[in-house]
Amino acid sequence: MMNKRIFNIRTHYSYAIVALLFIVAFSSCNDSNSPDETREEAAVSFQLRAASEDYLNNTSIYRFDTSNKFVEKMLNIQRENNTLSTYTAVGTWNLVLLTCNENISDNIIVPSPKASYTEPMWRTKDDGNFLSQTPELRYVSLPNVAITKDNVTKLSTLLYRNVAKIQVILKKYDGFDKIKEGKNTNAYAELLDVPTTLAWNGNLYPDKTNPTLSTKPLREKFNFKSGVADTVNFIVPAHSGDTYIVGENGSVTLNSNPQDVPTNKLKLRVSMPLGGNPYFGRSQQGL
Repeated sequence: MMNKRIFNIRTHYSYAIVALLFIVAFSSCNDSNSPDETREEAAVSFQLRAASEDYLNNTSIYRFDTSNKFVEKMLNIQRENNTLSTYTAVGTWNLVLLTCNENISDNIIVPSPKASYTEPMWRTKDDGNFLSQTPELRYVSLPNVAITKDNVTKLSTLLYRNVAKIQVILKKYDGFDKIKEGKNTNAYAELLDVPTTLAWNGNLYPDKTNPTLSTKPLREKFNFKSGVADTVNFIVPAHSGDTYIVGENGSVTLNSNPQDVPTNKLKLRVSMPLGGNPYFGRSQQGL
């Protein structure tokens, strides 16, 4: 009798498990029609002001919800003159546009679904010895864009630089080894403690106070020309903060009194050839 009870109980469990599997399978079949396949869509266009053809062709668009959680990279973008057009889901979204004058698509860090826009977007790499120059990134974040059914949402915006240029000018060369015109091995400038990473909110990652810094220097050699001062340029990631104010319909204006500014400081080290070796003077540890 006891064995029969055990058998009956197990039989009930078996039926319950079969029923549960049937429900799960049925639900999975229903889920095959994903929201993206059945969602309502509407057209949206972006007029990019003061954008060259290279920047226009390399622009990608990313959709976040109003809680700044990642949804998708927008596809099937049509490009004509200075306008980008596509379709996306009806709703209110935060949209990020990112571009460069070269193709950077393989280096953009696309977030996982529902990831925060405080996650990394870009990381400048090194070659093992030196940090690379950051390309000319252009960026804008458009908050609360309302996409409505049976309506074309038209935005006009300006993508601003998400990088900074630092120039080092060598006005006079005197008291060091004789040099030939062009680049010389021990004549260079280096930036130290350079931020490498930007988040999807356009700010330094993880924050402006303690950004991720390169352990490698960013080096550029001086290019000597007779009687001409040489200028060395560095391009590095820059904290957007509240430098720019984005208004309705994508308008962008420069903030005359920004408060959200980074606190980290870059260091400069300069080498001149002396006795066949690099000579740094007081800049050995960076100035």
